[in-house]
Amino acid sequence: MLLPVVPIWKHAPFIRMLIPLMFGIMLQWYFPLSIKNIIIIASVTVIFFLLSQWFRGYFLYLHKWVYGIALMIMVVLFGAVITHFKNITHQQNWFGHLYNDSTVVVAVLSEPLIEKNKSYKADATAYALIRNDSVIQTKGSIIIYFEKDSSLLSQLDHGSTIVFKKRLQTIQNSGNPGAFDYKRYCLFHGITHQVYLTENEFTVNPAHPLSVYTTQMQQSRNGLLEILKKYIPGKREAGVAEALLIGYRDDLDRDLVQSYANTGVIHVIAISGMHLAMIYGLLVVLLKPLQQNAKTKWIRGLIILSVLWLFTLLSGAGPSILRSAIMFSFIVAGESMRRKISVYHTLSASAFFLLCWNPFFLWDVGFQLSYAAVLSIVIFLRPITHWFYFKYTFANHVWKLVAVTLAAQILTTPLSIYHFHQVPNLFLLSNLVIVPLSGFILYGEILLCLFSMFPVVAVFAGKILSVVLRMMNNFITFIDDIPFAVSNNIFISILQTCLLYVFIVTVTIWLMKVKKQMLLYALMALVAFAFCRVLDIGYKQKQHKLIVYNIPRHSAVDFISGRNYCFTGDEDLATDPFLHNFHLYPSRLLFRVQAADSLKNMRTVSPFFYFNSKRILLLDTIPVLRYPDQPVDVDIIILSKNANVRISRLEQFFRCRQYVFDASSPAWKIRQWKNDCDSLHLRRHSVQEDGAFILDL
Repeated sequence: MLLPVVPIWKHAPFIRMLIPLMFGIMLQWYFPLSIKNIIIIASVTVIFFLLSQWFRGYFLYLHKWVYGIALMIMVVLFGAVITHFKNITHQQNWFGHLYNDSTVVVAVLSEPLIEKNKSYKADATAYALIRNDSVIQTKGSIIIYFEKDSSLLSQLDHGSTIVFKKRLQTIQNSGNPGAFDYKRYCLFHGITHQVYLTENEFTVNPAHPLSVYTTQMQQSRNGLLEILKKYIPGKREAGVAEALLIGYRDDLDRDLVQSYANTGVIHVIAISGMHLAMIYGLLVVLLKPLQQNAKTKWIRGLIILSVLWLFTLLSGAGPSILRSAIMFSFIVAGESMRRKISVYHTLSASAFFLLCWNPFFLWDVGFQLSYAAVLSIVIFLRPITHWFYFKYTFANHVWKLVAVTLAAQILTTPLSIYHFHQVPNLFLLSNLVIVPLSGFILYGEILLCLFSMFPVVAVFAGKILSVVLRMMNNFITFIDDIPFAVSNNIFISILQTCLLYVFIVTVTIWLMKVKKQMLLYALMALVAFAFCRVLDIGYKQKQHKLIVYNIPRHSAVDFISGRNYCFTGDEDLATDPFLHNFHLYPSRLLFRVQAADSLKNMRTVSPFFYFNSKRILLLDTIPVLRYPDQPVDVDIIILSKNANVRISRLEQFFRCRQYVFDASSPAWKIRQWKNDCDSLHLRRHSVQEDGAFILDL
């Protein structure tokens, strides 16, 4: 297939608006401009544009690019402005501007309580602050953790109002190398603080009145969840059913989710455009009679849009399904007006409007993968489909499903490697089975909810769905257990990701447009990618690091030499997959290291570690320290757990250059050690407050 002769931006003019908008959003986030500077730049641009109107005739025709540049600058500035004001900390009535430790907080729960291992969690809106007997209405969100044994939990639900005076804690990152940027993630959702409340630290006031829309949506979601839990036997099966229908993921089995990710079908249990496309296809079939009449065509479009947007809102309105909802809205509107709309125009327009509504979607993984998948299918589906033609209809349908899966992978693979560091090798087999099964389950769940008022029918439908869900889960687990099902531990930088996309684009143009020079550019991009990887691996071969991790209530230390590491710390970190994958795995992936029994430049004489000419003392509750007769030089002393020792006593026997307090130590003990260090003018680092301690040796 040849690419259209007319440039793509002629078919999709919103692309010319989308690119500068994205640039403005990123510019404002990474290099923030004040509103004053934005106004100055905008004023200069407008004046320059107005002055250009004085020119007429041939000169204006030669310099018509002036209008384009002025428009692009204004769109860039518009992106910067919406990013500035979307940041909750820049809003005038954000509670953080007025809050102090003596302030009473009035918070309204934004969701029902979610059970955690040792507490209950809920997002809440900081509705007001009480200072000096005056109530100040505010904006902003916080995370509240409630004591699990509290008797007040039964009174808490979505919309409950609680009042407390306990000090709020700013949300911070762990500081562990390669760790997820949780602070930024929360800020993008308007959340900046958190607090843990015991039973005696808060009171429950009358519930804050919710809007009719919020109440109806919450009641509808709860009603659907109750139906699924009641009629679908099996906890794992019901959890997948909830995620597939309305995007509720709190009941999902953690290991099962990892299996879905490893086999390349995580999109099945993450509400996406695929689910909306299935519902759209069903509606098109059911409402086909209305398409024949010009008078009823508008009714058909209205019904389709109403159902699609209702499903979008019930599922939580995530970026990927919002993209699909907007796209299908354009398609349905075009069909109703008998106008054909370019897919590229629909894609770029939906992205533009979504980013105007929430510029932080640009960093959302679902948003990125959703647009990459659709764009990849639009570009590559037809050429791949034409590779083979089968005489039999069933074989042709199977091949089309294979072609869609292959097409979607082309532009999503670099992003998947960058974000998830793995490639599902058996994604084709998994999708070939799971996509049809998930479609059957989705339609079955819709029927179950529609006929839930008839218990006999609902019980029968629930049992059938449970069997199919169990088959799907067992199949995914079986595929995941195959040794070569997934290639993991793949780390690429953002530069390498961009080079992969340059390679894909240039190869595509070379094949579709038959431009031989693009082959040269593709080879150059591939060589540059390989060079970056070799350079990075070569640098990692020479690294020597000491890392004290910030893992709550745990002690964890890595000694890194070249591409190997030795670990010392709590044993349960190696046996608990969640703790290991969340806290330790990103760091070891970032530094490209693997476990080793010993390191050449390291030896241990407990409780001392001699590593790369450094003497390190690790003290916890286990070793009994024999104090030397003469002061000993120690480069680093790591105090762990509830080590019963004072800094002043250690200073009598050790001349230490750096004290480190790890995350397993209680807060009161760390405060004591910090005060001792400050009084003795000693360098100290608390990983609980300052993040992981990383020392390059």
